[in-house]
Amino acid sequence: MEEYSELWNDFAYKYNDKLERGCGGDWGKLNETEQEIAALWKLGADLFNEGFLEFFVNWGYDCYTYAMRGIERVGCIKLYKLLDKAYKKVFEKFQDDNSITSYEDILPQLTERDEEILEDVFEKFDEEYGEELCEAAYKFYGCKAD
Repeated sequence: MEEYSELWNDFAYKYNDKLERGCGGDWGKLNETEQEIAALWKLGADLFNEGFLEFFVNWGYDCYTYAMRGIERVGCIKLYKLLDKAYKKVFEKFQDDNSITSYEDILPQLTERDEEILEDVFEKFDEEYGEELCEAAYKFYGCKAD
């Protein structure tokens, strides 16, 4: 049997493709379900490979909010709490910082503690929550999309 991460990737990739190629990256051209699927695909791809920092720097706050909405809808409450806590501790402090003109500007301002928090998210996602999210999202959206 295939792992849910593979099933989810195969299913959700087309929504990311629709966002990037079909909509030119404009999230507003997707409906809420499509936004969630594309954002969850991006979240999973980055968290499995590089981590939450990579995801946030690559895709930003809007993608984060769509992914969080999707995580909540599919019922992955522990993952939701983990990411919410990490966002509030690591990224929220930059929200009103005028020196931040792009998400990449956050990188040199991260503290050792910020990096520890992000590493913890990476490890927990890889070891506990990643496959759980893929299974929950695949089961939730697999019959409801399109």
